[in-house]
Amino acid sequence: MKRLLVSLAALALTTVPFWAPTQTPAQAAPAPAAANSSSLVVATYNVRCANCSKHPVNKREKRWNTRAAAIASTIAGEGIDLIGVQEASSGVLWKGGPAQFEDLVNRLGAPYALTNGARYNCVRSTTPSSCDPAYQGASGDSRIIYNTNKLDLLAQGSLALDDRKPGNGSARFLAWAKFSERATGKQFFFGTAHLEPGMSKAKIGERAGQANAAIAELNRVSEGLPVIWGSDLASSKLSHSGNTAYDAFMAAGYTDPLGNSYKARTANAGTYAASMINEEYFTLNNFAKKPKKYARYALGAHLDYILLKPQMQVLEWKQVLNLKSNGRFAGVIPSDHNLVKVTLVLP
Repeated sequence: MKRLLVSLAALALTTVPFWAPTQTPAQAAPAPAAANSSSLVVATYNVRCANCSKHPVNKREKRWNTRAAAIASTIAGEGIDLIGVQEASSGVLWKGGPAQFEDLVNRLGAPYALTNGARYNCVRSTTPSSCDPAYQGASGDSRIIYNTNKLDLLAQGSLALDDRKPGNGSARFLAWAKFSERATGKQFFFGTAHLEPGMSKAKIGERAGQANAAIAELNRVSEGLPVIWGSDLASSKLSHSGNTAYDAFMAAGYTDPLGNSYKARTANAGTYAASMINEEYFTLNNFAKKPKKYARYALGAHLDYILLKPQMQVLEWKQVLNLKSNGRFAGVIPSDHNLVKVTLVLP
């Protein structure tokens, strides 16, 4: 479904003080090459961890070695230039084999690359066993992958959002990176994280704290440059306790191209994406045969967001779904979340 929409949203910037490790410079990519477009395709994708226990809702989940090809082809087929992936585990897929995030990048191949390849923040960064803690910029299961033909990596880093030990599969991290768009020379920051799920009072508070910590770190490192946030916020506008993480980003000056605020049903004054595709579906599919949607909500309930600071020109917002004519998923369902992407022009 496509709709043409026009509106403006302006939200105030709030700075939250927070300590974080010193940023780690990265080597720049080769000299810029000619490019034929100044638009950038940015995405977020929870790819479902390979070493997780069986899906709690649906037994149709396939093993990673079956799903991985569909995930890689979805990313490449959509022409993604920059993506934050969540639940891309640092644990190896088999003894002596690659970590899940490494396997995904290997399947994508050139021109895609990771901003940071360290598995763990340990002196020996390849394993959490007998970890001697040392900051390596590792970011748990939240990773940033980018197209080296479109972007130069200028700096990157991470921040632990909880105090879980290295190797704990549920540890939460912010991963961030500073880029230069090769076609225009415009610089910007990108951040991703998988925030704490759960609807207990404790989990809600933990999630809000993680959102504020991520916001503060991005404020600290971003040098006043534009920031793109792509993330699984682990709550939606229909969450009975409120969408606290989303609210924290809005209060900090981020904007939502969909204007999909608390209990919003349709495009509204906060919607500024020029075109929207599949916006009515929930971004969490739980490996069900059909993606979920409510007739009364033209804007679906989303756990996965791309938020922008400041507001930018968004040519298209799209939730990627491979559906048959009967509305059911076609082929292998890649993950229990759907990929969300925006095509934008940097300010």
